[in-house]
Amino acid sequence: MKYDIENKKITFQQIQQYLYRLDILGEVEPSLETLQRLQYQHLIHIPYENLDSMKKMITSLNHEELFNKIIEGNRGGICFELNGLYAWLLEGLGYQVKNHAARFISKQEPVQMRRHRVMTVTIGGDRYLTDIGVNQESPRQPLLLEADLVQSDGVGEYKLTKDRLWGWMLWQKLPGHDWKRIYGFTEEPQLDIDYVMPCVFCDLHPLSPINKFYKISIFTSESNLRIWDNTFSIFNSGKIVEKHTVLPQEFDNLLRSHFGIEILK
Repeated sequence: MKYDIENKKITFQQIQQYLYRLDILGEVEPSLETLQRLQYQHLIHIPYENLDSMKKMITSLNHEELFNKIIEGNRGGICFELNGLYAWLLEGLGYQVKNHAARFISKQEPVQMRRHRVMTVTIGGDRYLTDIGVNQESPRQPLLLEADLVQSDGVGEYKLTKDRLWGWMLWQKLPGHDWKRIYGFTEEPQLDIDYVMPCVFCDLHPLSPINKFYKISIFTSESNLRIWDNTFSIFNSGKIVEKHTVLPQEFDNLLRSHFGIEILK
């Protein structure tokens, strides 16, 4: 593994391979419509997964190694991998991308460390939040960065508010549920190297929530499929519609059939 993360510009061939992995054929232009399609296709074709973190491996943030793992190896990754590679693609397609550090918000911990990577994209003077690295039902479409505007992705409703501590706060309202906070991020730009420390924390630290049990998820047109520890569940219309314990002997087959991950022995 490369410990430096010096990255080169994505090549035309790599862009084509990436788009093929997303089932996007033909020429694409850096428009809002394309960004919407890219985010949706990313969520339904490339899973969030922490298989390497569970092995206490140090995650490489080098773009070439991420490309080899996720695109050529048909794998997924944690947010630093997924959004890092996604930003590389967007920049290669001609988008104006800004990377940010975000904090998840939970009832258990008043303030968490910044351990999530997100990005904003500017198109025609408007800015949009785009994120394909959350291990649960989350925005399936880019969100216009405008305070208090309620936006729908066809499954749930979302809005962004401003806060002195959290910065931009992402809120979610799913069918049958009240509004809840997902994460907050401030606007100072981040470089790839800025994600090394939080990524290593997620991989190795005893307080990390990423290296304790399996966290794997992927989207369908209406649902979010997830393995959480040893439980497989399907989340649809704001509720769990299927749930069962994953037996050790069925784990590999479940990865293959639902998440497209082939574990080589």
